[in-house]
Amino acid sequence: MANRFYIVVLFSFSILMGCSNDGLFGHSKTKEEAKANGSMVIEYVPDKGDFILLDGTKMQIDTAWTEMSFTYKEGKRIIDTTYGYHFSIPVRNDSLEKFTFTFGLLDTANRVFTNPGPGKEGLTQLCPRYLYDKMEVVLEQKNPDTSFGWLKPIITDTIIFKKLK
Repeated sequence: MANRFYIVVLFSFSILMGCSNDGLFGHSKTKEEAKANGSMVIEYVPDKGDFILLDGTKMQIDTAWTEMSFTYKEGKRIIDTTYGYHFSIPVRNDSLEKFTFTFGLLDTANRVFTNPGPGKEGLTQLCPRYLYDKMEVVLEQKNPDTSFGWLKPIITDTIIFKKLK
């Protein structure tokens, strides 16, 4: 019982004092936010934008955009090129909470790390080391055979994003 009391007190104290985000990686939630934060934003148009997923739901993707990776130090945003770029793909889907699909860079040597999927906000963040005029992204879907699911996902599409000039 005493341990719970201390945890509650420490949690409450940290809320009152404000939590530092030092060392955390950041990403903008919108293209406009990235621009407002001073990032150089590059846009990429997909060669296709409408999909019917294996579970029957509809998905749409929009123009992707990029910004340099950043972290925080003393509450200030610091550009950190160690982790390349955020390649942000806006996604609209009937049921994002199901997590039945994900995206990945086709060029695995260009991946710094991966992001599991769009999440509730509908934005997938891929993290390439380098940006090219053409970025190839695979659409990977959860296997509808429940005995496999994510153990044997199915790559259903390769989407080519071309840089807007």
